[in-house]
Amino acid sequence: MATIVFAGQLQPTTRRMAIRQAAHTRQLQRVYRRRRLGAMFAITAVAAAVLLSMFSLFGASAAADGTAGRSAAPKYVVAQPGDTLWSIGERIAPNAPISEVVDHLVRLNGTAITSGQLIRIP
Repeated sequence: MATIVFAGQLQPTTRRMAIRQAAHTRQLQRVYRRRRLGAMFAITAVAAAVLLSMFSLFGASAAADGTAGRSAAPKYVVAQPGDTLWSIGERIAPNAPISEVVDHLVRLNGTAITSGQLIRIP
């Protein structure tokens, strides 16, 4: 006797195979999605590293005022009586973060200053 299969009906073994195939396809899609995301992350990281290295190499030597390649003479301020590195930093860079300016002044001149001393400024 012949088995009659109506449209849309599958035999139990064929149905199990179809379910397994669908699960396997979904699993492959997840794996490939993870691989694509990993590849995009790696490409982005490499591009960022290249950009940072380019900026660090060429950003330090290029100046906006066209003085690239020329060494500028150091600038100095004469310390007045009662001056501190903090007050000098406020005077030379009023809009900059003062703690960073003072740290830079300390690196250039040391921690102690005296009246009449030439203070090198950045």
